[in-house]
Formats: sequence, C-alpha cells, structure tokens
Amino acid sequence: MSEFTNESVMAIESLLDDVDGALERLRLGTYRTCQICSAPLDNTELEANPLLARCGDHLALA
Repeated sequence: MSEFTNESVMAIESLLDDVDGALERLRLGTYRTCQICSAPLDNTELEANPLLARCGDHLALA
C-alpha cells in the first residue's frame, strides 16, 4: 500500500474544490462566465479545461 504525501492530498483537495466550484456555477447559471468580469468564457478553453472560472484577462488572479 502506497502512502500519500501531504502535497498529494492537498492537490486532490484543491481539484475537488475546483470541481465543487464548477458545479455551483452550473447550478447558479454562471458556469460560462468569468467570475471577475462576467465576460463569456471561450468555448475552446472550457473544452480544454471544464473547471475554468476566469477569462484570459483574469486567469492569473486566484
């Protein structure tokens, strides 16, 4: 049985938080819009990363 490192657990928790956020945005009807400026998110970028929450102008803001 392999042991998980603290970093592995933190990475999994972060990913789950991102999934929860995407599901909440779907529920609220804001999934395809930037959380910062409400601009529509690029469909190609969403297909590449379905957890995307910010437009290209605001990706660095986390």
